[in-house]
Amino acid sequence: MKGKILLGLTAILMLTGAAVPVKADDVWKFDAQRFVLKEYTGTETDVVVPDTMDEGVPVKRLGTQLLAGSETLTSVVVPDSVTILDVGALSYDNNLSEITLSSNLINIGWNAISSNDALTELTIPASVCIIDSYAVSGCYALKKIVFEGACPLIGPEAFAMLSDEVVIYVPDDQIEEYKKAFEDNNKDLNIQPSGKSAVLYSAEDYLDTENLTFDAETGSITGYNGMNTRLTIPESIDGVPVKSIGKRALWQDPLLGYVTLSEGLEHVGEDAFSITDTLKYVEFPSTLKTIDKKGFSSYRGFRLDLPDSLEYIGEEAFSYFSLETDLIIPEGVKELGPGAFSMASRLQRVFLPASLEKIGDNCFRNSPITYVYMEGLELPEISDTAFDSCEYLRDIDLNEKCTKQQMLDVQALVAARGLECRVWRNQNTEVEYARFSVEELPDDPSKLYLTGYEKEAAKVRSYDTYTIGEEDKGVVGIADGALKGDQTITYFAVPHNDEFVYVGKEAFADSILEHVDLFDSVTSIGAEAFRNCAQLKEITIPASVTEIGSRAFAGTSLSEFVIPANIPVNGEALEGIELSNIKLSADATDEQVAEWSAALNYPWYDRICRVGEESMLVKMPYEPLPEDNFEFDEESRTITAYVGTAVDVIIPRTIGGVPVENISYNAFENTRDYVHSDMETNQKEGDWVPMRCVILPETLKSIEDSAFTNCHDLETVICYAPLETTNKGLFSECQGLKKVVFVNGVLHMDNYLFNFCKNLETVWCKNQVDRIGIQTFGVTPMERLCVDAKNIDMSAFAGMESLKEIHIRGGVEHMSLGAFAMLPSIETICLEGIDPDVMEDDWANLGNSNLTILVPEDTSDEQLEAIGRKFLSSMIITDGAQVKRGTCSMPEDPMPDIAEMLSAYGI
Repeated sequence: MKGKILLGLTAILMLTGAAVPVKADDVWKFDAQRFVLKEYTGTETDVVVPDTMDEGVPVKRLGTQLLAGSETLTSVVVPDSVTILDVGALSYDNNLSEITLSSNLINIGWNAISSNDALTELTIPASVCIIDSYAVSGCYALKKIVFEGACPLIGPEAFAMLSDEVVIYVPDDQIEEYKKAFEDNNKDLNIQPSGKSAVLYSAEDYLDTENLTFDAETGSITGYNGMNTRLTIPESIDGVPVKSIGKRALWQDPLLGYVTLSEGLEHVGEDAFSITDTLKYVEFPSTLKTIDKKGFSSYRGFRLDLPDSLEYIGEEAFSYFSLETDLIIPEGVKELGPGAFSMASRLQRVFLPASLEKIGDNCFRNSPITYVYMEGLELPEISDTAFDSCEYLRDIDLNEKCTKQQMLDVQALVAARGLECRVWRNQNTEVEYARFSVEELPDDPSKLYLTGYEKEAAKVRSYDTYTIGEEDKGVVGIADGALKGDQTITYFAVPHNDEFVYVGKEAFADSILEHVDLFDSVTSIGAEAFRNCAQLKEITIPASVTEIGSRAFAGTSLSEFVIPANIPVNGEALEGIELSNIKLSADATDEQVAEWSAALNYPWYDRICRVGEESMLVKMPYEPLPEDNFEFDEESRTITAYVGTAVDVIIPRTIGGVPVENISYNAFENTRDYVHSDMETNQKEGDWVPMRCVILPETLKSIEDSAFTNCHDLETVICYAPLETTNKGLFSECQGLKKVVFVNGVLHMDNYLFNFCKNLETVWCKNQVDRIGIQTFGVTPMERLCVDAKNIDMSAFAGMESLKEIHIRGGVEHMSLGAFAMLPSIETICLEGIDPDVMEDDWANLGNSNLTILVPEDTSDEQLEAIGRKFLSSMIITDGAQVKRGTCSMPEDPMPDIAEMLSAYGI
């Protein structure tokens, strides 16, 4: 499919005269066998790379340092035929300020776009799925990088040595994936939403079945004649399942960079992908069992995600590979063949599974590994030469339950090869073994529970087994109440024996425990297990835990409690722990965050944090006015009167130590100006405090109806209070009001909120609001308005005489078309994805024949017609043709710079 797309594009370009084949005897040197431009000898400052050479041969690769090191090159256009940028292809060009990349680009190679001093912006096309190490590095002038597609694989240091000012713009629906990818690369870069969704490619987009040769008898791919850089091997061809990749089927392919092996494939044959020097990543299926001799020899990828189904890695299967990250051999692999990972030029750390039975001759020979971990309690058969010439190998860790003899055997093996390497067994060095009283499990006498402790050592772990009679029995848990009230143990470590699963109810309740090491065999923590362990300040809950009983940690001093993402949601388990001290592990999904937030009764404006995140609630950072500026009713926690004279009012969080939670209707009576209103009054000029700014703290829960009505001098409102509702008419008739910022959001913008605020310029709210009420924005002067609300009441915008353009975000659940009444200047209403069924056709009577109703491009004909009927029925437009498809989205507005706003008042 991808090949067809490229050919179609080339045909179009040739018809328009933009793609005349270039001969390789001019300024370009071209390797037609590998489709790569090798050299450029021209002197143009603005280079448009040809898309074909030598009588129509497509240019697929820009070769190593093709356009590198130029002092005169200022711009480069990479044609859509190109899918690979080789090492340093566009690097070290001091005046290169503009790069246009191919829309079919797959792989941005090592150092490909590096050290370009004049480059300020770069757009990464949606097709890119691999960005190699140092690919975009050392471009110190780079200020903006825009990603258009799903998060690609990003190699170590791919974006190293960039300016602190660089901003990474990514699709809104991919922001978490990008943040994680950069976090995994230890890059603290400024990642922001681009305002667009990702252009997505799937594995199916890269099927090229017609260019694969296939032996239906054996179910084996035997060759490939296509030119895909990203290639998907199908699950079946002509109904026959694909079971294997045959011998040399894709070896020495000059273009393959990203391969997806579909489910059902079980075997990769000898030399299948060997010496394919462009191959950077392989998606393996969960069905793969064997990789044969030299299957991926010379693999250049920076990641290797082998599947759990794999059982055998053959002779030299990954010899000469250049993996930069840890090599993790999955559980299930039984044998590593001779030289399987020999001559791996960048490999440093290796993790071997418990299932491994054999490590072959020269397996890691002459690789720069420094550390090896062996998970198995039973060590594999290790060839004497397995680690030959691994001169940098310093540590081998065995499973903490391996025996001393096992440790000595491995130590002797590495010593015999002349390696300065120490072999260890993992164990908790903070504690010492101690004997506990035990009892047999009623339902399984071969297992033991710990029932008590009467020794003197304070930092202890139990023995793994106890001899009962003549039989050794393993410890699997702590009995209910076993160490309740204990006044000796301050540090307890679960035995690292993979059998200890249970911490009983009230097991340590009321004890002086300060530290506890729960090994990752533990699955169950009983109710009130650590209740009132007042000195317990930290604990790590292993991911193995699937059950935590109610109030298990109530009364502890835990400053942070991290919930592993896989633990079932149970709010009762964490009763008694301060909400602010509870976090989810960093890998928790958004759905898990939402579920735990609900279970722990987080308020609507906040949610449980992942590790490394901060609370969503922003606290007011400004020093409040002295408390004596306010009359305060402690019982109702209400400010009843402002008695000060300051024109810039910062309301305190507490008065007399009591939180301020409400402002009464009459509280700001002395700041109201009735002289310049339509109300009859005995007030005289100057009888009021000309309050110009008010800042509301996050402690506020409510403000009564019309609390600031007729405060005509009020210009700026900064509200840190996450209000359920503004109540009615809160700022109505504030004729001088210009700027309002709801820092922590508001749920309901109630009726008449800004009615007759005739100078209103800015209203910013953190969240989507549940409701915009009647005349919320009535008779305000704004020309453009962006609304993000679930419900929009009739007359919500009525009387906005200057309003020309209004954007209604998606997510609307009900909208009265009467909201658009009395808008004489309206030119455009943008509906950013609204189901016509949620529109209520109320009487608006605009009859505006010049008004355009814009809807998204993907709006169906039926929806388009239904929207037209609704607006016609409400007499907003005069012709259904006024409803048109088009670009109808407004970028997200960042929160206004509050510090800058308040600097005008000296705050």
